[in-house]
Order: sequence, then structure tokens, then C-alpha cells
Amino acid sequence: MNVLVAGFGFIGRDLIKTFHSKSTLIKEIDKDFKVIGVSNSRGYLYKREGLNLEKLLSISELSKYPKSYQPRGSTTELIEKSNADLLVEATPTNIKDGEPGLTFMRRALSNGMHVVTPNKGPLVVAFSELETLAKKNDCEFLYEATVAGAVPIFSLVRECLRGDRIQRISGILNGTTNYILSKMYFEETSFELALKEAQERGITERDPSYDVDGIDAACKVTILANAIMKREVKFDDVERVGIRGVTQEAVSLAKKSNYAVKLIGTIDKGFEVAPKLVPVSHPLCVHGTLNAVHLETDLARELTLVGYGAGKETVSAVLNDVLTVLRGRGKDRPSKPTRI
Repeated sequence: MNVLVAGFGFIGRDLIKTFHSKSTLIKEIDKDFKVIGVSNSRGYLYKREGLNLEKLLSISELSKYPKSYQPRGSTTELIEKSNADLLVEATPTNIKDGEPGLTFMRRALSNGMHVVTPNKGPLVVAFSELETLAKKNDCEFLYEATVAGAVPIFSLVRECLRGDRIQRISGILNGTTNYILSKMYFEETSFELALKEAQERGITERDPSYDVDGIDAACKVTILANAIMKREVKFDDVERVGIRGVTQEAVSLAKKSNYAVKLIGTIDKGFEVAPKLVPVSHPLCVHGTLNAVHLETDLARELTLVGYGAGKETVSAVLNDVLTVLRGRGKDRPSKPTRI
């Protein structure tokens, strides 16, 4: 399988590193697997016979990879000329219009190319469109890494809960806010001090309002509602209250009553992100940067998945989506004719 990676930032570079370190495992599934193109906002690398991943990891800029670099070349151009089998779309998240990732995904799926992504933006803006486009062109469209990092929520529902009707979803969907609230719970620090420490540790987004105002969690509620519960939900449909108003006094009072304050995303009759009192004995009551997703179904009843939601955990989810494509139709589809 010939693969493109759009985006050579933290996730894109770490994914290339993982492809290299897991090459034996990948080759056992698809002996012809190779990365033939990598792009960023300044240009792209393209080599039909496959890029040298070790060499790629040794450079700081794509332009330093000899002979294969196309300065000012666009990702759209790379998608068109490469005729690859799979695009891993890992450009920065933009929840306003989903760009540039949305354009890249549309173009790849329209060309019969599978898409794997950790990018929430396009799914928040145009999930139904992308799903329809994937089905129309007989492509896989996988996005496990968009919600709760390595927690396999979509895979679980798709593969293991096919016969269940998901009735309600709730969860801690943002590790930054959970870290802040955990600091307030265990160390009795103020919101402001906990946020400052989270920023110093690099846990927050560059604009912390994305985390503390519940924007990130609302994006994930939107994706979960559309992907799992087949709702036609837009971001603005999610009622949202962040954690800026949570005081240390409120956290301490809850603690005395065996509760913890957590920012909870809920998908039920409505859609909401808001601070909630969670019993300390409830499986959703996890601390630190952990994420947790609680499913209520008609047959399995209640299931809770817990795990980390950023960094290498995200790359784990991307890798396993890629392996899902390799194990499925992707590796068995006839090769596309090479464009000249």
C-alpha cells in the first residue's frame, strides 16, 4: 500500500517514527507498505518507490530531504499526482471551517483513497459529507484518534457492539481540564494556579480557552453524536459551560461529600459539556490527564473505557486505524494505474 502523510508536525513526525519502529509488524500485514509522500504548508516530498523513513526522521525540515522536495507544492497536488492508496491527514485542527484538512480529505476520498485522521476540524464541520463520500467511493474513513486519544471508542462500537443500540454517552473528553480539576481536588490549589501549571507543563493548547471553555470537549461530543449515535449535530448544538467558574471551595465541598467536579460531555436527548458532580466511586471519576468514555447500551448495559488522550496515545490510534485499513479491503484492492 502506498501512503501519504499530510502534516509533518508533532503527530506527523511521531507517526513516521512509529512506522519506522513498527516496520516489521506492518510488513507482516502488507509487505508492500511504503510512505511515498509527506507534505506540510511549505511543500512536499514525493518518491514513488518510497521515502527512506530513517533519513526523513534525521532532518528538521522537509526541504532538507535531497532531490525529492517540491517547494511550494500543495498537498492537493501531491494527492493528485501520487495516486496513493491511503492518506493520513494530520494537519492542524481548525473547527471554524475544517481547512485545510477538509479539502485534502474531500480530494483523497473522491479519488478513491482511504483516509485516516486525528484531525477533529473536518469532522466537526462536515462529518456526514465525508462519510457519504467514503461510502460512494468504497473507501475507509477512520478517525479513532479524534476523540480520547488511544481509547478505542469507535473501534469498540464498530467491531464489538454491532448488535447494541447506544442509548447514552458521557465522558471526560479533555485531559487538560481533568488535570486542572484534579490539581484542585488533591492539592487544593486555585483554578488560576492549576491552569498556570498546566501551561508550564505544555498540557494546554496554545490558547487555553480551547480547553477550559469546553470547546475541545464540545467538538468531541459533536463527533461522537454523529459517528456513533447517527445524529445530525453541529458544534453550535452543544450547550457548553467551561470550568473557569469552578472555585476551589466548590471542589473541596464536593470532596467532603465523596464527589469530584469533572467537565463532562453528554450525549442523550440533548448535547452538553458542563462541570458535573461525579461520585468518587463512579468509573468516570478518573484523575490527572486521563480521559474516560461511558457507554449505556440496550444489551451490554454499561461500559467505561479509560485511557490517555494526547501525544503518543494519539499516534497509537492513528497507527491502529492504518493497520485496520491494511487488514481490510485496502491491501487486497487492485493496484491503481500510475499517473504520468
